[in-house]
Amino acid sequence: MSRVLPMLRLTPQAAGTLQQHAKALKDLHALTRHTKEFDRQLKALIGHDALRQLHKATDNALLLADLVKEAA
Repeated sequence: MSRVLPMLRLTPQAAGTLQQHAKALKDLHALTRHTKEFDRQLKALIGHDALRQLHKATDNALLLADLVKEAA
């Protein structure tokens, strides 16, 4: 019992949006891959504990920047 699925047709605008999302997803994947490799190499250079402290300090700095932005 195989059912034929109807072909999906997109408007040109929807197709363009889909293409933009696909490109953004590809870019995000590349950035994530780069970040993981960077963290791996940085951990090898400075050690696991120092990398963890660096991540924690970065998170705190970003939270503080968000609070300052909200307060303004």
